Amino acid sequence: MPVNKKKPVTFRPFKAPRYAFDKLRICRRCSRYTALGEDRCGHCGHASLTPVEKHAVSLTGRKMHTRLLLILLLTLGSVYFGQSLQQMTLSGAGGIVLAGLLLLMQRKVRQNENLYALNELLGRSIDSIGEGLEINRQEAVSVLRENDVLAYEKLREISILLRGDRVARQRVALLHGFQLRKDMNLELEQLLLKDFEPLLAEYIGEIARVRPELIKDRTLRYVKTYEVQILEMDRGAAILTAVAGAAVRLKRYALLYSGMIGRYIQELPKDRFMRLSRIISASPYEAWNGLDLKVAEVREAKYRWDPDF
Repeated sequence: MPVNKKKPVTFRPFKAPRYAFDKLRICRRCSRYTALGEDRCGHCGHASLTPVEKHAVSLTGRKMHTRLLLILLLTLGSVYFGQSLQQMTLSGAGGIVLAGLLLLMQRKVRQNENLYALNELLGRSIDSIGEGLEINRQEAVSVLRENDVLAYEKLREISILLRGDRVARQRVALLHGFQLRKDMNLELEQLLLKDFEPLLAEYIGEIARVRPELIKDRTLRYVKTYEVQILEMDRGAAILTAVAGAAVRLKRYALLYSGMIGRYIQELPKDRFMRLSRIISASPYEAWNGLDLKVAEVREAKYRWDPDF
């Protein structure tokens, strides 16, 4: 799709959570899981959604209260069935001491208990979580025609938990219709697929142009793997040149992908070529795999009289 036909959009602010499960919520009434920021449960309609971590803390609290209540009931029973005042007093005092010790111990291990409860909750609900995320994905796809930006934002939320090529491919297809800008909250490595996808290759080329810092190892490996297929595309050479230009940001990338960079060195923009030339000049004894010789040839042919060199 030509750039001038792409749609200018603005995405809502998005910050990836520290832990993937931070996006997950559960309905306290029907136990349905969701990764979307909806106010009400899409299944039962009640405003009873709560983060899974908070729900796990609540479950831990109930267990601890049950244990404490059991001690108190046993204490009352022993006091009630005591044969003498002394037995009743000792039973009551012993029960109070035991309850106090239990309360103190529970406070010390509360954090570990919370983590255990969360792990147990997620483990036994893995199928329910998968069903809830699939429902979320279907909801996102259902609004695609009416609001493609909202559909993308929903898929972006879901992708924190629902990994795989299907969601990534749908996100790439939507991004293909948007104008990309430097100030946008963009992703790349989370969208890489297992096989070759022309739309993804085009997206990588645009990212290399507007956000070259997002071009990292996994992306460079993907481009190197499918270099032949990309080169067969209409703008394949331009995509590969843009990726090669992004790769010279770091010396490590220039060394690891020296062969691929060397194949597109003739078309590198001047600033990218200067960057690469300086990296090589600073480390002339590295194993450049012939890239240093190609740089010298291009510098002599194109920039021989350029004062910047």
